[in-house]
Amino acid sequence: MAQTAAPTGAGACSSELGKPLLSLTPKPANPPDSNGGFINRIASCNMWQNFFYLNWPAMAGQAGVPDPKAAFGAPTAAVWQTLASPDQVFLPNGKKPAPWGKWTAAADVPQAIAAQVQAGKLRVLRRVAKVDADRPDLHNIEQVDELVLYDQKTQPVYYEVMLNKTLYDYIVSNNLYESKAQAAYAAKKAIAPPVGSFEIKAAWKILTAGEIASKRFFTTSAYVIPPGGGGSVQTVGLVGLHIFAGGGSATQGNSAGLWATFAQVDNAPVTGQAQPGVNYSFYNPASNAVPNMPTKVNGKQVPAVTQVTQVWPDDVDAASVTKYAQSLIVAGNKDAPWQYYKLINTQWPRGQYSATPPVPQNAPLPLKGSAGDPNTMQMLNPVLETYMQVTQVKDAAQRSCMACHSFAQVADQSKKFATGFSFLFGRAQAAPPGKADPSR
Repeated sequence: MAQTAAPTGAGACSSELGKPLLSLTPKPANPPDSNGGFINRIASCNMWQNFFYLNWPAMAGQAGVPDPKAAFGAPTAAVWQTLASPDQVFLPNGKKPAPWGKWTAAADVPQAIAAQVQAGKLRVLRRVAKVDADRPDLHNIEQVDELVLYDQKTQPVYYEVMLNKTLYDYIVSNNLYESKAQAAYAAKKAIAPPVGSFEIKAAWKILTAGEIASKRFFTTSAYVIPPGGGGSVQTVGLVGLHIFAGGGSATQGNSAGLWATFAQVDNAPVTGQAQPGVNYSFYNPASNAVPNMPTKVNGKQVPAVTQVTQVWPDDVDAASVTKYAQSLIVAGNKDAPWQYYKLINTQWPRGQYSATPPVPQNAPLPLKGSAGDPNTMQMLNPVLETYMQVTQVKDAAQRSCMACHSFAQVADQSKKFATGFSFLFGRAQAAPPGKADPSR
């Protein structure tokens, strides 16, 4: 997309009729009708509104419900942090998940802190790679890897995925948490996240004392389990956030959704544009290391500081809307850490696109023609897709959320049914023979 001048101030988030498209309120944006009249500026406003909603302080004891009386940026759990994790949905042996909000702590969480984890007061972080080694459905996709991002203290960055109640209920009510039932459903009706679905992917770094004192990060306490085992409670800061708003318009049937990626402003500079005096989390101006490259010995990655740069700059419309959003945040709470976050870009299909056609489709879903052509085919987050930021590869111009997620398919590897751009469904396990879930 060409980088042209964008409106600033309130005009950045006003419709042609002068209707405000962004406000500092705990309400999600209306699902967009993705068509020729939808532009990137409006998409950016839409996803900043979703950012406000998902990061609003959560109501105590109510998973996924914002507290309208709380100030945005208050030091409590955000709405998305109280949602369900895939591990709470796709259980071993295809077991039916617990009712919404009634989840228990995993077996590797010490009993002494299990109550805090169940109450949502303590997160559990164990994933240090974009792809798990036990996900064979993802290993043949060029845009995914099992590499680890290390910060300036050689600490790995940790990742987690969450999903909201709308998507949770869709999965549970249709028995899509069990792989055989999932494949049977997909053979008759295409799987796709319904209107109102949210899927979140977050990136966290263990903070130094100085980073905590800076108050430039949204922080939380987490029980961190490193690759070698031996967990401990740490203060971690949010450095990246992917948001997938699924379902599109209920009337137009656009189920390709809307995608956005956000980042903490101090993560890394755009290549060749490091600013003097900035203390970057993943970039050292004195380092001679090649940016965005893992350190390997005998072909295997070893722990070493990763020098990171942002290869592609923020979209000009996203940058304009970010400035306006930041002004709203500061006006509402001058101490809110969210003023130090930015939107890198959004992605959406230009035309009306349905991932739920009369006849279910196989993965990968098409990104041209019937998909209406995405507004951009290049959207990466430096701390979520660090090592994919390469320009000397055949698919450099097609590295993005939708390009990667078009390969999402059912868990049963003998089938190729697509799952509406969501990799979540590939986590489903099969019930043991003779022990099918009693709900079916």
